[in-house]
Amino acid sequence: MELEFSNNYVLAIIGLLWLLCFCRNVLDFFSLAVQGLEGCVEHDVCCARPCVDLCRSVGLPEAVRQSVVLFCFLQPAVFCLIFVLKQSSAEDLASSVVLYSLQLNSSSVVYKHGNDSHPLQRASVADLDVVEIDYIVLVMPFALLVSVTSLLWVHSIKVGDLAADTTWDAQMPESVCVYEVAYYLEVWTMNLSFLAVMSSERSLLEVHFASLALTLMVVYVLSQSRHPATYGVGEHAASMLVGCCFFSILVPLWLDMLQMACPVALVVCAVHFFVLAALLTFHSFARGESSAGQILLVRLTCTFAACVTHIAVYASGRNRVCVL
Repeated sequence: MELEFSNNYVLAIIGLLWLLCFCRNVLDFFSLAVQGLEGCVEHDVCCARPCVDLCRSVGLPEAVRQSVVLFCFLQPAVFCLIFVLKQSSAEDLASSVVLYSLQLNSSSVVYKHGNDSHPLQRASVADLDVVEIDYIVLVMPFALLVSVTSLLWVHSIKVGDLAADTTWDAQMPESVCVYEVAYYLEVWTMNLSFLAVMSSERSLLEVHFASLALTLMVVYVLSQSRHPATYGVGEHAASMLVGCCFFSILVPLWLDMLQMACPVALVVCAVHFFVLAALLTFHSFARGESSAGQILLVRLTCTFAACVTHIAVYASGRNRVCVL
């Protein structure tokens, strides 16, 4: 079986983004860009120094922030554009992941009865379903949620519920809580896409449950970042126990699932590790004392790294590197 991404999906995603494009954040970005261009024309565009000074005066950090937000918002469109360009290219740029579902033949399994002993017999396979999934099918849910979460936290800033110096604690408004739930879903789709890409030719259930277990660990740490630490012996013991349990289960499973013969899988695994390490480390020390600006900066940096990695792998073609 094969799960392919077709032109119909492209039209649906572009239509969804077209509706979301009425978001004020996107309009603000274009307004800021137009103001900067007008100012550069008025101040002799051939001279670099006045233009740089003007860009600083009109808010270059704000322009950079809006550019990153726009990049995140347009993630689905970026992948659709790459999909269209790859269709018209003559090069081998195919990217897909192969997963399988296995079921044993029950009649071939012999159980031990009483005190009788018998040699272990080899069970036969009753059903083997192999699924080849297009890379973009795995990444598109993550891209859509990146777009949604970007709009949600920008909306929280616009309505005044969130600011750079706002303390990231349990007293957050409802709009920020909605963003948190959406971000948890984004983390799940990110883990699912990364694990599937680095674990090609593995079981579909392995990838599914590993992504869920990994997401539960990340969500636990992220949720604790809004609550102050009591620094009690019980809390430290519980945190260490939970951490040891998660790592003892996930690390061997993670290493066993990795497609070692594929260089792309190794690169994706490294990026995934550093993204998770950054998220877990920073949120572990936040504990209701960090600012919203710091939290959003770390999350946006990790999201940006994940998006750039997926774009690079999908645009360059995974199969020609990993498939002999």
